[in-house]
Amino acid sequence: MAIVFMMSFTMAQDIRSIDQMISIETDGSALIQMDISINAVDSLRSILIPAGFDALELQSIIMDEEDTGLVASLVMERTSPTHEILFTTPIVGTHTIKLESTIAEFLDWDAAGPEEFKTYNWEVVYTNTMPQIVDRCELTILLPLGWNFHHITSSDPKFKKKDPKPPYVFTLMDDRASVSIARSPMQYMESVAIEFGFKKEEKPNILIWVGILLSALYLFYFRHLVLRRDAEKSIDTKNDKESK
Repeated sequence: MAIVFMMSFTMAQDIRSIDQMISIETDGSALIQMDISINAVDSLRSILIPAGFDALELQSIIMDEEDTGLVASLVMERTSPTHEILFTTPIVGTHTIKLESTIAEFLDWDAAGPEEFKTYNWEVVYTNTMPQIVDRCELTILLPLGWNFHHITSSDPKFKKKDPKPPYVFTLMDDRASVSIARSPMQYMESVAIEFGFKKEEKPNILIWVGILLSALYLFYFRHLVLRRDAEKSIDTKNDKESK
């Protein structure tokens, strides 16, 4: 009976897209921003969205770019963390919802590394735990400032040899390295996931290297001038002796 109710409930809500950005901080905490586009087929008083992670602390929620007094809570549905969002008045049609949450302990630095070449390794997985299709789901990971990706260990969707390009894309956002991966559509119990190696950037001081290069060029040029001057003196001395 509960399963039938859950199926009928989820059929009334059409999740068009879930875009999730996870900004990891140096202390291991993370800010999770989730943008959701839904289409309410029938009048809805609440919706259920896979949360993906435990220990989430909701910071803000808005719908259609307005603070409409929505109420959201983290509940367990089918043993999985789920956002339950309650509307003050029933909704119909297409709407966008923005959720901001934080996790105090998202990245365990001790478990992540360091490994060879001072790299750290971590995996982030987001799974559709609701028995419905998400038309499109994108997961973006933003590294702490001053860190960069070293390699991709694995991904879901996978990067197959026959694929013309990988399913993930690297970008720079506010001087922070990021990687994004998407799946369209995402079926029940499918995931978007990425396991990656990352390390602290070690940028050489370019001014020092420029100085070293200029010094080397100066020494080479100066040595060339000295050798040329000595050669000219030798020729002049030889000519003077022969003239006498």
